[in-house]
Amino acid sequence: MTVYAQANGDDHAIDFEKLDLQRCEKLDMEGGRAYSVKAYSKAMKRNIKVLVHYPESGGHKIYFSTNLDMSDKDIIEYYRKRFQIEFCFRDSKQFTGLKDCQARDLRKPDFAFNASPASVNIAKVMRQRYYPSLSIRLLKNCLSNIYMLKRILSKSGMKPNRTFNTKLIKELFG
Repeated sequence: MTVYAQANGDDHAIDFEKLDLQRCEKLDMEGGRAYSVKAYSKAMKRNIKVLVHYPESGGHKIYFSTNLDMSDKDIIEYYRKRFQIEFCFRDSKQFTGLKDCQARDLRKPDFAFNASPASVNIAKVMRQRYYPSLSIRLLKNCLSNIYMLKRILSKSGMKPNRTFNTKLIKELFG
C-alpha cells in the first residue's frame, strides 16, 4: 500500500524504514518508539491515520485507521483485539472442527459454532495451567485418547485392574 505524507502542499511517499520525523507526532509506547502521521492512501483513495511502531527487537509495525479522529491508543488496541479474535477462529478451525459441523437440524449448528471457540479457550487455559509443555494439538490428541480409552473400558463390561491400568496410563501419557 502506497501512503503519501501531506505537509506544506508537497506530497511524497512515506519511507517506513527512514521515517521523516518532522512530519510525525511522537507517541509514548512501551517496548520501542512510535510515531503517528495523517497521510493519503492511494489504494483507498482517502486520508488515513498511520501509526508506525519500531519495537526494540527491530523492524517496524504499521497500524492505520480511516477514522482520523481516533486516538492512537484505540487504534493499537483495536488491532490487538482483532487479531486475538482471528487467532481464536483459526484455532477453532484447526483444532475443534469449526468448519466440519454435519448437523441437519437448524438449531444444532449454533451450538457447534459456539462450542468450538469455547473449547479452544478452555484448552488454552488448561494448557497454560496444567500442561505448558504441550501444544494445543498435542493436548487435544491426549484428551481425545483419554476419552476413547475410558469409553472403551466402560463399554467392554470388564472390571479393569485400576492400580495396574493407572500405572500404564501414567506411563503412556506422562
